[in-house]
This record gives sequence, structure tokens and C-alpha cells, in this order.
Amino acid sequence: MENDPLERIAVALVEEIRARRTPTSDPVSLPQNSPEESPIISNVAPRVRTARKRERRVALYPAHYSLRVTDEDRDRFDAYAERYKLTRGELFRRMLDALDILESEREK
Repeated sequence: MENDPLERIAVALVEEIRARRTPTSDPVSLPQNSPEESPIISNVAPRVRTARKRERRVALYPAHYSLRVTDEDRDRFDAYAERYKLTRGELFRRMLDALDILESEREK
């Protein structure tokens, strides 16, 4: 199996890994420059981070409202809104207004 190219590559990799120097945990010393020595650092003003206050947003629709309706009723509602080019919210508002009118007529 000495002629197998994969075997030779594997053996060569193992030998190369063993030949490498083992890493040490000795810290690397970096040059210590004072701010006076470095013109770049002395010209830069320290950046102060301040927290930005976000404005409180007022919701256009303050609460989520869900209704349980049948698929047929949902299809009818969507078809009506599409036919008259209304948003669902506008159509719902008009339905409530119509119900208020019907209720007030019944009370008379």
C-alpha cells in the first residue's frame, strides 16, 4: 500500500504537522507609544457614545383584532372589498356604520 497516492499524502501531512513548532502561550509584546508620539492618535478626539432616545410611535391600529368567520364569508368580504376598491379596514368601518344606522332605525 506504499504506492497508494492517498496514503503517501496522508503520511506527508502527518509528518508536516509533527514538524511544526507547537504554539506557546507566551504573550506577544506590542510597542507602547504615548499619544504625544503619535500624531494620528493626538488629533482624534475621543468619541463619546450617547444613547439616542427614540420617539414613541403612536400606532395607527392600536390593537390586533381577529374574527372567526367561515371561508365563504371571508371570500364574500374580500370580493366586496375588491369590487369597490376598498381596504379591509374601510369596508369593516362601513359595515359597522351600516349596522349602527339599522339599529337606530329599529329603535325609532
